[in-house]
Amino acid sequence: MNLTGLALAALTPLLASHAVAQGAAWPVSSGAPAPSSEDRFGPVPRFEFEAADGGTVSRDSLKGQVWIGVPFFLRCTGPCPSITRDLKERVYPELEGTGIQLVSFSIDPEFDTPGELAAYAEDIGVDAARWSFLSSPDEESMHAFVRDGLKVPLARNDGEEDPGLAITHGTRMPVVDAEGRIAGWYEIADPVLPRMDGSPGLPPAEAAALLDARFALMLNRARALAGLEFEGPPSSADGAAPRSRIPLLNAMLNGLAFVLLSAGIVAIKRGHKEVHRLLMRAAFVASAAFLAFYLYYHFAVLPISGGPTRFNGEGAAKVLYLVMLLTHVVLAVVNLPMVLRTFWLAHREDWTRHKRLARWTFPIWMYVSVTGVLVYVVLYHLNPSAA
Repeated sequence: MNLTGLALAALTPLLASHAVAQGAAWPVSSGAPAPSSEDRFGPVPRFEFEAADGGTVSRDSLKGQVWIGVPFFLRCTGPCPSITRDLKERVYPELEGTGIQLVSFSIDPEFDTPGELAAYAEDIGVDAARWSFLSSPDEESMHAFVRDGLKVPLARNDGEEDPGLAITHGTRMPVVDAEGRIAGWYEIADPVLPRMDGSPGLPPAEAAALLDARFALMLNRARALAGLEFEGPPSSADGAAPRSRIPLLNAMLNGLAFVLLSAGIVAIKRGHKEVHRLLMRAAFVASAAFLAFYLYYHFAVLPISGGPTRFNGEGAAKVLYLVMLLTHVVLAVVNLPMVLRTFWLAHREDWTRHKRLARWTFPIWMYVSVTGVLVYVVLYHLNPSAA
C-alpha cells in the first residue's frame, strides 16, 4: 500500500463528515439559505424597464411582492423556449392567488420591443399582472442589470451570425424577496438536454423527476418568502421523494469499512499479521470506493437533484442528532492527521510508534465510520416528515 492509497483512505472520514453536515440543511440550490433564514444575498440594484403592457416596471414598483427573475429573449434558439414552456406549465399556475410574480427580462432589445413582447405574452396566454415581460432601448443597461444585478452570466457573441445564438446567458433563476433582496438562485435548465461540456443529458424519466424537484425548490422558496405554507420536497408518483441511491451505497461502504477494521483489529490481537494486512487493505478499498462515490454524488448528483436532506426532528431527538453529527465532524477532522501518521509508521515498519498511536487512532476511526452509517439511518429512515 503506497502513501497515496493511505492518504486517500484517510480522507474518507473527513469527506463523510462534510457530506453529513450538508445533510443538516434544507435542500436548496446554488447557495440559497433555508426558507426560515434571514440571510439574503444583497439587494437588486434600482431598475426601471418598459413593460409589454405599455407601462414600466421598477424595483420600487415590485417592492412588497416576491418575484422570480427570468433572463430570456424571443429569438433565442438555446434553452429559452424550453424554460419559458416549463415556467408556463409548472410554475405560472402555481403562483395564482399568491401575489408572487414572474418577471422576464429581455436581453435582445433590438428585436424584443414592448409590442413584440405583448404579442408573445398573448400568444402563450399569460396575464401581465402575474407575468411581466420587460425590455429596454439600451441593451447595455439591461445586460449590466442581468449580469451585475441578477448575477446571471451573460455574454454577446459578436461573431455569431445567427441572432438566436448571438447572446448566451445562464439558466439559473433568482428569487427576490418583498424587500428587493435576492434570496437564492435556482438552476432550471432541462437536465435531459446535452450539457455544455458535450456530455449527454439524463434519461427522460430521471430528468423529469429532477426538473420537478428543481421547480418545486424554487416555488417553495418563493412561497416561504411570501409567508405562505412551505410544501416540502417534491414527491414522485408513489408519494416518495425522489432521491439517489448513492447515500445508501455510501452508508454500506462505510459499514463495510467498519466491519473490516473490526476484523482487522481482531486478527492482529490474535497474532495473524498477514490476515490483518489483507483486511486493512480491503478496508482501504472500501474507503476509496466510498470517496469516489461521494465525490460523484457531491459534484454531479446534488447540484441537479435539489440538494441534501434535512433532519426534521425537534426537541430531544434533534439535540441527540446534532450531538452525534457534531462529534462525528469534530472527530473526523481530529482523526485525519492521526490516520495519516499511523499508516505512515506502518509503511515504514516502525511498529512501536505505530502501535502506540493506533491505540488512539483506531477507536476514533471506528466511531467516525459507524456514526456515518447512523446518520444515514436517521436522515433516511427515522427522519420525521417536514412540518
